[in-house]
Amino acid sequence: MTDDLKLDANRCALIVQDLQNDVITDGGAFAESGAPDHAREQNVVANVQRLAAACRSKGVPVIHVWYIVEDGAPGLKLNAPLFEGVAEGAMVRGTWGAAPADGLEPHEGDFVVEKTRMSAWQGTNLENILAGTERDTIIISGAWTNMSIEHTARTGADKGYYMVVPENACSTMSADWQNASINYALQNVATVTDVDSVIASIN
Repeated sequence: MTDDLKLDANRCALIVQDLQNDVITDGGAFAESGAPDHAREQNVVANVQRLAAACRSKGVPVIHVWYIVEDGAPGLKLNAPLFEGVAEGAMVRGTWGAAPADGLEPHEGDFVVEKTRMSAWQGTNLENILAGTERDTIIISGAWTNMSIEHTARTGADKGYYMVVPENACSTMSADWQNASINYALQNVATVTDVDSVIASIN
């Protein structure tokens, strides 16, 4: 955590990634992974709601990144277990599972980016939105910390963006996976902090 975080609202964007019913809601396709329980432990929905509201109030764009496939997942290469799970019927456009979790629906003026891989950058228009809004500092929230959040943070750092990860605005499958990601994997590619610190630091 950092006590001297300072963020320029004119340079920041907030990503809300993969907080969809199939990922973090009871009854979703990946519920047996433990993700809904860990999302509750992290209070991730309420924390992201609070973070997004603060960002909007300060003119920081909010970008929702959703994993979306068509029915049957045509064209999705099944080269990793996660993608195999998606192909079994998760994250299908127009279904309850693909919809954002209750309370995390886009507001007027927010952006929506659709993806079919773990990273928010892969094959999406995310970078065009960031260029168009002249943003180079990305606050990233969402699921899963040790997969999608890590992939997006690492690639963002490689692309020259400043990555900020408020750890209590992220969740995954268990506290152990969260610890491995937050306290080890992300330390060298992002500023790891918390929601209160981010909100207080945006000016």
